[in-house]
This record gives sequence, structure tokens and C-alpha cells, in this order.
Amino acid sequence: MDTYTGAVDVSHHNSHPSVASGSSEKHPKGSQARILLSSVFGPYAQDDEFGSRSINPMELYHNQVTRAQGSFSLRMFHRSWGIMLIQENISAPCSLLDFPTREAFARELTTNYYDIVGISSIIVNVLKVREMCRMVRELSPDSVIVVGGHVAAIPGLEAMIDADHIVRGEGIAWMRRYLGEDEHAPIRHPAIVSGLQTRIMGVRLPQRRGGTAATIIPSVGCPMGCNFCTTSAFFGGKGKFVNFYETGDELFDVMCRIESELKVNSFFVMDENFLLHRARAMRLLKRMKEAEKSWELSVFASANAIRKYTMLELVELGVSWVWMGLESPKSSYGKLRRRNRIGSQLSDRLPPVHALHAGSRHAALPGDGRSGSSAHRR
Repeated sequence: MDTYTGAVDVSHHNSHPSVASGSSEKHPKGSQARILLSSVFGPYAQDDEFGSRSINPMELYHNQVTRAQGSFSLRMFHRSWGIMLIQENISAPCSLLDFPTREAFARELTTNYYDIVGISSIIVNVLKVREMCRMVRELSPDSVIVVGGHVAAIPGLEAMIDADHIVRGEGIAWMRRYLGEDEHAPIRHPAIVSGLQTRIMGVRLPQRRGGTAATIIPSVGCPMGCNFCTTSAFFGGKGKFVNFYETGDELFDVMCRIESELKVNSFFVMDENFLLHRARAMRLLKRMKEAEKSWELSVFASANAIRKYTMLELVELGVSWVWMGLESPKSSYGKLRRRNRIGSQLSDRLPPVHALHAGSRHAALPGDGRSGSSAHRR
């Protein structure tokens, strides 16, 4: 593996087929194909021909979560976890560029030959995706261009960019199929630090090994299928999800390995409704008790999922932070009529146990990243 790193340190054929989202076509070189995976180029948060500083500051928290807090907004960067997972789960030689400059992307295309160039992006960076596709055609004309990520959800994207394949849905299985590999092979989880270069009001928070939670991704999508939610729509449609780890045993083994590699005891669980899968969570708890693990988990969960657990179970699991969704009171969801009752029940249960803190995300309510570059080669 090779990693190209800038300010944020982490780690072909002649004809171009028609664009496809779920193609069964295989690359002629199979697992011998050389692959480049890349996020979109910087600089970010610029008023230029590719985007807008006001529309997309290119940081998860500053762009969405704490964007209404102004100068008090929490600032940090996050790696491109999707392409990290894809690289970790294919056997083909694969390089990864994360947050490259435009010049670094061009240099990679001209310095090394790639059979496949994969580009991942969020929706607002579609113009950068278009430019990167143009660059690949010019600088590496024999490369097959594959585009994925949230940008793939744009209707009519095929007519907006010059790509050979647009991958809608979970990308690991698609790339494995395209390379002729076993799409059902176990998922190997990379060791990912959840956030980096955290700062607030211009002050950088100290960084130390093991001081930032590791990211664990048990699944993508969500089985709940709420009308307002795009998560499941990105992974197969309303109410669809893909479990990477079906059992608590699988999850425990992954967390033990990452605990050892990153020297962490806290995990940011990137799963839309982690506590909804009670059997998996309780098996994980059993393994934690047997191994005397005292881990801290930050999770996403719905109110109904939390109600499936006793407070003791939540504390023993190490749940110290819960992110809950809240719909706008102006919406017409029938479940909102039960919200006050459920919220009251939760409030009655939470205060005695100070280890549990409830966070809230107000979807559809008023007031409701990246910098540098990196490459990873294998």
C-alpha cells in the first residue's frame, strides 16, 4: 500500500462502455488491474468555477452539524471512509488519493499508469467530478472511469459527466464483482481515526495517539425507511441497508484489532441505528464482559431503539453519546403524536445515569472537510 499525504496525513482499455449503475461487466484484467481511488481535489470552500464557500464549507461539522454556531462552530476534518474501505477489501494493486490538489491528481495520472480511476464525491462537488473525469480522459485516456459516492444519486448524472460506470449503492461489492473477486468475502475494516485537526475559535485541540475515537462502520443504509432520510436511498432504496458485520462476535474481533492498532478505547460507531440490532449489541456486550473491555461508544439511535435496553445495559456497553433524529413539528408524520410521550419516558430514565448524554439532530428545522491531500498505495 502507498499513501500520498499532504496537509492531512492518513494513508485500461481503448473503448469506453456505456454508463451503468449495477453492471455485471468485469474488467478484462481482473485482479491484476491497477486502480487509483480519489476524493475530489482542493482547495475547498472556494468561490470558484467548481463551487461556493457559502454552500459547501467542506467540513462535516461546520457544513451541517454546527453550522448555525458561527465562530463557535466545531471544526475538524474526516477521511473519505468509503474509498478506504474499498481499497482494504480488494486484492488488486490500489492507490488512494484523499484530498489531493488538482496538480497532485494530474501528477499521479501522468507518473503512474492506472487501468481504473475511481472518483468519490458528495453531491455539491459534481463540477469537480466532471473536471476530474475530463482530466483522466486527457492524461490517462485508456483508464476506465468509475464514479461513486453520494454524487451518484444525482438524477441524470450520466449526461453531466464523462464516466464509464456510475456506482449507486454499496461500493465494495460492486468493485469486487468488477474485478472478478468474491463479493461475499468478509469485510476487512481499516483502522480509521474518526476525526483529525480538530479546532474551535481558531484554537487547535491537542492531538495524541489514542486520544481520538476510532471509527467503526457496522452497516450502511437504514432499515427504518423514514421518508425524509437519504441514507437508505443511497444504499438500495427506502428501508434498505447492508450489514458488514452480522454478529457481535465479528464486531468484537474488529474492535479488538483496531483498539490494538490505534491504541484507543473509544469508538465512533457510524451506523444509522446501531442499537436497533439488539441481538448483535448484546452479543458484543457479552464478549466485552468476558474480555473485561471498558470501551466507550458514540452511537446513532432512535428513541424506540433506546427503549429496548435497560439503563444498565447501555452503561455496560459504554454508550456515552447518543445522536437522535428529530423531525420538524411542521411535518405530518403520525409518529410525532407519540413523540412527547416517548420523549418524556426517556427523560424520566436518563437523568439518574449521568454516563449517558443524549445529542439531538433537528432535521428540517431552521438553523439546522477537508484540506490537504493524501494517497495510499498497496
